[in-house]
Amino acid sequence: MKTPVIILSGFLGSGKTTLLLSVLKECSARGLTPGILMNELGKRDVDGTILEEQAGVQVQKLLDGCVCCSRKSELPQGLSTLLERSPDVIVIELTGVADPEEIRRTLQEPGLAGRLRHHYTVTMLDAENVLEFNSRFSADKELVRTLRKQIESADLVAVNKQDLAAPGTIGKIESMIRKHNPEAAIVYTEYSRIDLSRLLDGVNRRQASKAAAVRAGAQTPAMEELSSQEQHRFGGAVDPAASHAHHLAHNGHGGGSTATAHAHEGNGGHGGHEHHDEAVSFSKVSTVTLTFPAAEQSPASLSRERLEAFFRECGDALLRAKGHVALARHEPVQLVQYAGTRTFWETSRYPGAPYLVMIGLNLNEARLKERWSELFR
Repeated sequence: MKTPVIILSGFLGSGKTTLLLSVLKECSARGLTPGILMNELGKRDVDGTILEEQAGVQVQKLLDGCVCCSRKSELPQGLSTLLERSPDVIVIELTGVADPEEIRRTLQEPGLAGRLRHHYTVTMLDAENVLEFNSRFSADKELVRTLRKQIESADLVAVNKQDLAAPGTIGKIESMIRKHNPEAAIVYTEYSRIDLSRLLDGVNRRQASKAAAVRAGAQTPAMEELSSQEQHRFGGAVDPAASHAHHLAHNGHGGGSTATAHAHEGNGGHGGHEHHDEAVSFSKVSTVTLTFPAAEQSPASLSRERLEAFFRECGDALLRAKGHVALARHEPVQLVQYAGTRTFWETSRYPGAPYLVMIGLNLNEARLKERWSELFR
């Protein structure tokens, strides 16, 4: 019996890890054993630590690069390692600049095709910022195309953070999605809350499935065919127009036709990275890891206000920041996450040395580290 694979896609800070936490809770409620593979651009693991801390799960991690290009060769081994644990379902959380279609191709490669099957791809969109991406990233055509591919490859597009979107933008977002993917289901949500029952339809406990097959005299291929058909139930069950109408009514926006949006427009051709030659084509996207000075070497304490001002200084070059940071001495470590223009804080039990991962366009590492040091003088 092939193990179903769910792919979680979406740009940096769109809400993938929050959704994954909900998926893990739903799996637990259903008695399912999930296998998690998480890919991070930076050398330090942030999201995997969150999952291990909050959900108590073991995470297979691929760090310091994108799993659909620079870390592509490591994906089959990572999946094989997960399969050794006999999970009922595997969930892959991609980096924010990954093309999910490349992952689907990998699942079809010899050695994996007989053991895995693609079950569903969910792409998360940040409702507050998604319409600005085309103009904001116009100098990085490869990145724009990759973001478009994330929409094109999705079975479900979850427009997250709808509560933060400016009035009138929801209709434009829907038009943009439909331009690139006429078939996907669309849901509008806050805090990554979606109907997980449909997402997990066709995912069964391995032992229970084998027992049922024996009782029914069924063969594994027939079961897989049924599961493949089940993949499309989410698309049939969600009415994007009805969901949009509900959103308009809930937020008090007027009706009328929706405008055509041009976010994620590319120049045609192959979208995303140049995956097949192992080159990192999103060349303008880079990561910088910042560490904290030893307490005896730092006369100043870092405050939330100073750190948030540091993020703002980076302007549009900073796409995402996250890490476990130490503020005043003897205070609990804080998980900090910056996405869009907003910073979120949460007390963490992270036991290691504090750090901060910066992800952005054309980041000047030397200047960032110099300015970082100045914060502690």
